[in-house]
Amino acid sequence: MARMRFGLTCALTLLLASCASGGGTTRHVVPGEMRAGKLTLNSEMEWTRGSTSRYQLWTMDGELLNLLYLIPVVKEGDYIFLGQRESKRRPDAPYYHHGMREDELRDLVSDGLLNAGFIGVSPSNLRPATFGGRAGLRFDLDMQTAEGLQYQGLVAMFEHEKGLALAIFIAPREYYFPRDQAAVSRMLDSMRWQG
Repeated sequence: MARMRFGLTCALTLLLASCASGGGTTRHVVPGEMRAGKLTLNSEMEWTRGSTSRYQLWTMDGELLNLLYLIPVVKEGDYIFLGQRESKRRPDAPYYHHGMREDELRDLVSDGLLNAGFIGVSPSNLRPATFGGRAGLRFDLDMQTAEGLQYQGLVAMFEHEKGLALAIFIAPREYYFPRDQAAVSRMLDSMRWQG
């Protein structure tokens, strides 16, 4: 459990734990067009993939060194990183609602990361993007763990008829993020909904 102590005391780590214990399978992802539910993307790199029925987690070197979190459908009223739904008892958390503005969607992800244990979450470079003809957005992230490890990230998302498609890539600022940033950015740009 040193990994848990060391690093991502966040929803992403909790999701990894649930993926490992929830019967998710680990598969090798080869370069080319790949599916994550009804999302398709083009990868230039090899990954290891763990999946459940609602999301997939991809990594090249281990989840603390680089992690791509893919959620094909965040449904209306879902917590941004899944796991709970909005209710009268839990009205104030980062819950998704159809038609949110770009800045609200950005803040939803940032608030989710803060609630998950990251500190100093700083989104930047919010910009419109198009994913297979669907309007969406991209932005960048800087953040750190409570232990002080600096991370950077890339976020891509767009709405479709079933909800919100979300992809988050995070990696340590030193070495791993600079190494993979350009290839992962191209991969996120290639996201398409095959609904």
